[in-house]
Amino acid sequence: MAPAIGISFLLFLIIALPVAFVLGMSGTVGILMGEGGSELLPALPQVIFNTLNSFSFLTIPLFVFAGSIMAEGGVAKSLMELASVTLGRGRGGLGTSMIASTLMFSGISGSSSADTAAIGKITIPSMKEQGYPLPFATAVLAAAGGTAALVPPSNDFILIGIVANISIAGLFAAGIIPAIVNATGLAGYVVYQSRKHGYGRIAGSFSLRGVVLAILKATPAIIMMAIILGGIVGGLFTPTEAAAVAVAYGMLVTAFWYRSLTLEKLVAIFRETIMISGVVLFVISMGAVLGYALTIFQVPGQLAEALSFIESKFVFLLLVQILFFIMGMFMDTTPAILILMPILTPMAVARGVEPIHFGILVETNIALGFATPPVGSCLFTACAVAKVPIEAVIKPLVPMILVLTATMMVITYFEDFSMFLPRLFNLVD
Repeated sequence: MAPAIGISFLLFLIIALPVAFVLGMSGTVGILMGEGGSELLPALPQVIFNTLNSFSFLTIPLFVFAGSIMAEGGVAKSLMELASVTLGRGRGGLGTSMIASTLMFSGISGSSSADTAAIGKITIPSMKEQGYPLPFATAVLAAAGGTAALVPPSNDFILIGIVANISIAGLFAAGIIPAIVNATGLAGYVVYQSRKHGYGRIAGSFSLRGVVLAILKATPAIIMMAIILGGIVGGLFTPTEAAAVAVAYGMLVTAFWYRSLTLEKLVAIFRETIMISGVVLFVISMGAVLGYALTIFQVPGQLAEALSFIESKFVFLLLVQILFFIMGMFMDTTPAILILMPILTPMAVARGVEPIHFGILVETNIALGFATPPVGSCLFTACAVAKVPIEAVIKPLVPMILVLTATMMVITYFEDFSMFLPRLFNLVD
């Protein structure tokens, strides 16, 4: 029964079970306590198989592998140098460069945590050297890492597209402008604080030669971003095919351009890819068990009926953002997507919300959750890289969270930010 699912779900969370087990066990408890539960249990393996038996899921390990390959080639450093020579001038320039390079690297890695770690290792020492307080620099890194989750090929977009039946190519295209909106708001705050408190150095004269050299050095990374996004948006290949092309390109560039790929590194990259992909797919499989249990007890229909009195699109989207924000504080992104997106997407569409826009506004909220305690993965990654306790970062982080909350609401209620590119490239169903 449905109450048993909710009670067991909360209980398993309280005793700090891994999220995958929380999903699978609470679903199983609900099925067992329902009428004819023992007869339904044999169907669970088939439910899990049917969920994972999707060609689109192959995209996740391929993009993880491609991102890891490129990270080994010094891509993060080349992107940071490009951002520094173009945006890193004046007070707050290095902080702005950190935000820009984080977004660009996310266009290769697809993983916000990996993105945060790679950029942080390069930028945190430099920001400390230029007079940025370490907690402030760490907060900027965490907020930028979360914002970068909107940049394709984000793994969340792949999952949202699959579970909510939304065009992944459309989500990839739609995420670009909202990511820029978030980054612009965050960069504006960083520049304001830097000028107010004198953070960072005033750069020397502009050097066209330096810009050209930085662009040339970052060319392989720029080409890879163009391959991933341009190929998908242009209809040359599917997201899965784009991921496979990215892997081949990444191996060639790392081996022959940067000349940093060794057999030892390749084995380590394979191991890392298997571990990350295995964890993600295991969580998805356990989420399928919970989803099956919720469907049996008609929870989606009951929730739809409970929200049926909310006819206003404005109020509905506000409630959705509040719901995802609360869940994001206590739960990782994958189970939140698995549980809520199949239920809420049809409700949003019924109220006149474009499915792609709905996926983007949800991902904007999820991106905010990456930087907020107590389970923000980018926040913990940034603190680990900077070797700063999380409690020291909270104070400078709070205003950044408020800025990103404001930009999130702008993205939520101004659909054109999300839908301009998908409509331009005819990616709307």
